[in-house]
Amino acid sequence: MALAQTKKPVSKIKVAVMWAIFLGFTLCVFAFLLWAHKEQPARTEPDSEPLHGVVNVILGGFFLVAGVVAYAVLLASNCFTFNFQHPVWAETKAKLYFANIVVLTAFGLGLGFGISPLIGPALSRSGVSGEVALLGPVMGALVVLQIARVFVLIWAPVERRLIRKRLQARGITAAQLDAAMLVGISDPTRSSFKKFASVEDDLGALWIGPEQLVYWGDTQQFGVTREQLVQSERKADTGGTSMLGGLTHLILHVRKPEGSEQQIRLHTEGHWTMAAKRRAMDQLDAGIAKWHGSAVQSPPPLPANMGEPL
Repeated sequence: MALAQTKKPVSKIKVAVMWAIFLGFTLCVFAFLLWAHKEQPARTEPDSEPLHGVVNVILGGFFLVAGVVAYAVLLASNCFTFNFQHPVWAETKAKLYFANIVVLTAFGLGLGFGISPLIGPALSRSGVSGEVALLGPVMGALVVLQIARVFVLIWAPVERRLIRKRLQARGITAAQLDAAMLVGISDPTRSSFKKFASVEDDLGALWIGPEQLVYWGDTQQFGVTREQLVQSERKADTGGTSMLGGLTHLILHVRKPEGSEQQIRLHTEGHWTMAAKRRAMDQLDAGIAKWHGSAVQSPPPLPANMGEPL
């Protein structure tokens, strides 16, 4: 029996609304600060601008170095995760949430203060006050990095190592992991807006085996046969940032032994860019559809009075 497949393209209107929400508040605060201070005389004397420029460059260099060091330490320590003999994802995804804030803020402050000597004087000459002339480039850098983080996924190495180290601690070999796709799973019936950090409820690996799909994760494991997989669906997660990148997730509709149906949303993990996640999701979707359609049909039963072969 062919697998019922449904594909819902990402609504451009919904994406536009999500981007408006994502950026609207920051831009409104930025515009308000510019308006509130535009008519005030600048507090910075022209003779002191070179000194302030040097101070800003030093601050920018400090924050950039701090951001690089923090990022390197978090990568090397798997976000301070060392013991993989017990479940790690629940704690690590919360730590990644705050690590993202720390690293992006440090980089944003570094870039903002670094370019402030170039942009600040132009803002001051246009009538913007000294405070806003200083804060404008910094806030602009933070906004740009917030946009960039949707498309560039800086924690991809941590995701890969978390999955591999945790599953190896559970008895999966490195060779077996090389044959799997790294995925996360979540419940699509639960709104992602209600989740504090990452949307994924669990992180692990998925194998497309001869008879069933096999998933091993941080805390969960299951198998899905062809008979149990009744439908696959591609749908965007309106509560996650993946929708801002135009990603539609693969959702499996699985019939349980008692007859009820469960939905499992898959997330491709360990990729540096949103484009790579989309390509991996397409490959996963095609692989599961091909696997489901490759079932060998059983021949009809032989009649009781079958004669000799011709």
